[in-house]
Amino acid sequence: MSWLRRSADRAEAVTPPVAPVAPAVRTPRVAPLGSPGPRPPDGPAAQLGREEHAAPGLRHALEQLPRPGASVLDLGPALAANVAFFEALGARLRIADLDASLEEVELLAAPPATWAARLPELLPFAEGETFDLVLAWDLPNYLGRERWPAVARHIIARLARSGAFHLLVRVGADMPARPCRYRILERGTISEEPLTATRIPAPRTPHAEVEKLHPGLVAPRSHLGKHGVQEYVLEPAAIYDMPPRPIAQPRKRTR
Repeated sequence: MSWLRRSADRAEAVTPPVAPVAPAVRTPRVAPLGSPGPRPPDGPAAQLGREEHAAPGLRHALEQLPRPGASVLDLGPALAANVAFFEALGARLRIADLDASLEEVELLAAPPATWAARLPELLPFAEGETFDLVLAWDLPNYLGRERWPAVARHIIARLARSGAFHLLVRVGADMPARPCRYRILERGTISEEPLTATRIPAPRTPHAEVEKLHPGLVAPRSHLGKHGVQEYVLEPAAIYDMPPRPIAQPRKRTR
C-alpha cells in the first residue's frame, strides 16, 4: 500500500521522484513511496493564504539533529520548501502524506481495531530504520484520542534514542476542518496554509494527556502561540528521568 501523495505544489519540487528501494539497498535522501495526484482543496482555500508563526520548539529539535545524516519522518504532504530545507541540512527525508493515504483507503471511518491492524501496511518501515525527528504537524488533532495513539506507538518504536517528536495541538475553541499544510521557512519559523474555510471544534488536549498519548515520551518543552496552537517537542523519557505528569480529574459534585 502506498503512503505518499504529491502535494499541489509539486511543480516547485527541487528533486526528481525517486523510486522506493529494498531495505538492503541504500535508501535515497528523499524517498517518496506512493500515489500521484493532489486532492483539490474544498472551500475557497486559494483565497485563505498563508500565515507565518514562530516555532521555537522546532528550532530546538532541528538544532539537536545529528549532522550530517539525520533521518526525518514528515507525516504531512510532500512540499518543495521542506524537501529543500532538509536537503540543505544533509538529512534523509521520508514523506508520508498520512491524511491523504487514510482517506484514500477509507480508513478514517473504520473501527479503531481495524485501523491499528492496517497501520504497518500504511506506514511501512525498513528493518532497523529509525528517525531522529518526526514531524506530526497538526494531524493528532484530527485522528483523535481513539486513533492517534496507535499511530504514535507505531512511530515511537522507530524513534532514535535521542530523537524528537514534534506536533502542534489546537488549544483554541475551533480549528480548520482539515489538516493544514506547514512549510519550514527557517529554523524557528513556519508557515501555515489552511485548505478550507470550514471550522470544527478543537480537541484542546492538555499537556499531561499529550504525554499520555505518546507512551515513553515526555514534553519538557511546549510553546503557546498567539494563533491558538500549542507547540510540543516530545523526547524519550529516559533522557530526562521525568515522572508522568498528573492528569486533572473532574471534580466531584458536593451537596
